[in-house]
Amino acid sequence: MTDGHLRKIVMDFVRAIKGRQEYKDYKELLERIKEQPELYDKTNAFRQKNFAIQSSESGERLLECMEELEKEFEEVRAIPLVDNFLAAELCFCKMMQEINELIWDEIDFQ
Repeated sequence: MTDGHLRKIVMDFVRAIKGRQEYKDYKELLERIKEQPELYDKTNAFRQKNFAIQSSESGERLLECMEELEKEFEEVRAIPLVDNFLAAELCFCKMMQEINELIWDEIDFQ
């Protein structure tokens, strides 16, 4: 991207995203959970397994795997900081997905 004008527009857009409450909540909770390395590691283990399951399973098997995952990480998910972090991350990710969908829809890239 060599066009300075386009780069400025993109950077303005990034600043706008960083100014959103969804991003601020995610970053704040991420920093708080990182202050507890063991808890952060357990949370990341949950996130990685969750991603792997959702990327590889479908239908009834997906539901079964998700139930197993929830049982395996029940104690970790019961910690308010972890639950709040995961909720904030999900909210931020949904916002970014909506932005991406809007961009691709408007560009009409086929």
